[in-house]
Amino acid sequence: MDESNKSLDDLVRDELGEEPSQEAKDYARRLYERFRLPVASDTGGADAPTTE
Repeated sequence: MDESNKSLDDLVRDELGEEPSQEAKDYARRLYERFRLPVASDTGGADAPTTE
């Protein structure tokens, strides 16, 4: 399966092996929410990176 199409739960299972604990899933979700990259738009809107 393409890595970009995997769910966060699938990625956690791949990394940790068997079914991860709920604590591990919650931790992964918090990390994902904290560090996810903004979605790039074709129009260069507010989410587009700026160069200064």
